[in-house]
Amino acid sequence: MKTQLGITINNSSDKIRVRDLQIVTREAVSRMKEGEEEKTKSYSALIWTAKSIDKSDIEFINDIKELKINQKTPLRVLHRRPLAVRPRVIHTMRVEFADEHHFRLYLKTQAGTYIKEFIHGDFGRTKPNLSILMNTVTDILELDVESVDVDWPPAIED
Repeated sequence: MKTQLGITINNSSDKIRVRDLQIVTREAVSRMKEGEEEKTKSYSALIWTAKSIDKSDIEFINDIKELKINQKTPLRVLHRRPLAVRPRVIHTMRVEFADEHHFRLYLKTQAGTYIKEFIHGDFGRTKPNLSILMNTVTDILELDVESVDVDWPPAIED
């Protein structure tokens, strides 16, 4: 059943939409937080390489599945997060060659993975990282979140 507030929001603009708008219990929020480790996120990133590359230099990345990495708390967030080593999983990666120093990388990762640090290595704080895998310095120029894959909140029937 659609809520009146949801209908009002959807009728107010063609730029945003809400669905499954509902009041949730503390217990439901707790269940969602418990499930954060299981959710996945999908990203696209524009990557720069120090070494000149061609398509054949990056094709191996498409074959990497369920890559286990260890990430120390990144330097850029160390002032607000405790120092720890967090194991994370890069489920899949796919590449699209752009030119001799750029390619687009699509990743599906475990939630909580620091993508920027996976790309450049964060001074060796993320291992393995893309620079190690490619045997050249890599850096990230753009990063977009494509999707957050979590089955929450519960769907509301129309």
